[in-house]
Amino acid sequence: MTDLGIIGAGKIGAAIARLATGVGYTVTLGSRRGPDGLRRLASELGANATPGTAADAAAAGDMVVVAVPFSAIGDLPREELAGKILIDAMN
Repeated sequence: MTDLGIIGAGKIGAAIARLATGVGYTVTLGSRRGPDGLRRLASELGANATPGTAADAAAAGDMVVVAVPFSAIGDLPREELAGKILIDAMN
């Protein structure tokens, strides 16, 4: 498993993305801002990072990190998360 989806690109999600791409994981980032709001971070992370939506990140990852405020739990893409390994970093 080398594909990681990260939903939430704040301090926690971005830090996990930096660590993951640094050791060779392919990362798809998703947030409420959508791909346009993530292009800068993805560019900083290099070729192994792709900006997308929360649904894109959930669908792309073998494992998915959820790093959003707990109040946003209702906005998660449930269908795309079904059957995935989910890592809860909600705050």
